[in-house]
Amino acid sequence: MINSSMPKVSLLIRSYNELSNLEILLPILDKQKYDNFQVIYLDSGSTDKSLDFVKNYNSKFEIIIETIKKENFTYGGALNQCAELAEGSDYLISLSAHCFPTDNSFINNYVMIFQETGASIVFGRQIGYKNSSISEASHLNNWFKKDYAVKDYPFSNNGNAGYPYQFWQHYKFDSTLPGCEDIEIAKRALENNKTIVYGKNICVEHFHEENNAQIYRRFYREAIAISYIFSETFSLSISQCFKKIILDIKDARNFRILNPNFRKSYNLGIINYFFFKNIAQYIALKKKNSDKLLSTEDPTENSDREFFNRYFLNQ
Repeated sequence: MINSSMPKVSLLIRSYNELSNLEILLPILDKQKYDNFQVIYLDSGSTDKSLDFVKNYNSKFEIIIETIKKENFTYGGALNQCAELAEGSDYLISLSAHCFPTDNSFINNYVMIFQETGASIVFGRQIGYKNSSISEASHLNNWFKKDYAVKDYPFSNNGNAGYPYQFWQHYKFDSTLPGCEDIEIAKRALENNKTIVYGKNICVEHFHEENNAQIYRRFYREAIAISYIFSETFSLSISQCFKKIILDIKDARNFRILNPNFRKSYNLGIINYFFFKNIAQYIALKKKNSDKLLSTEDPTENSDREFFNRYFLNQ
């Protein structure tokens, strides 16, 4: 029975052909100890029967289903569409269909962090899933360190991030960006003295299964989006790029020694992942820098520099 005195939470899930991941995620949500929540599911033209699976899933929670055409999908626009359907909620949690909460108190812990901190944005740690490549797991380990705290730079990730509904109503996501709508809204929040918290005990296992072309496209479009978001010129020299490839490969191999249970840990896979990731970022930043016609090579604002170091350099 739903306790109406508990804040209402809506989980926003965008999905395209993620049947196998939804088969893992929805049963995990059924085990959540928090009762007053619903799922807003937005399907953007799946062809793998994932929409049918969600429609027929016998859940303890309410599922509100919406669909859009694949060609109409944008990352920020899809989240805005989900949030519109969550009217009456106190909090929104953006959760990727391929991100699996590791704690049955996941939703409850989100609510506690919001209530204790008054934050406008809360995001949680992401780690590799057992079927993840060692490359992605290592990358996530570098991005999402255990430095839980209030953050003064706009790093966040809508694979696992939450917002008070009223905050979203006022700010909303930028529907024009090719990704990184989470970073853009976080940047605006900080500019208006809002609080961003990287919270404990709201961890998810993140699972991507991508080929080399998909890896390249993901990091290319995200770097392009970041160049639109920041007025500063972020850049990587070709020597920095190849140095970063070598350091990432070294990190991943060390991570593999400490975490031997990941199933996909091949040397070639490690090399490919970090080659295409870093080359994509280098090329995207170089392209947008030439478009901006700016001479500044490094971010000068402290918050921008901290973001650059975390996002591009894993520092």
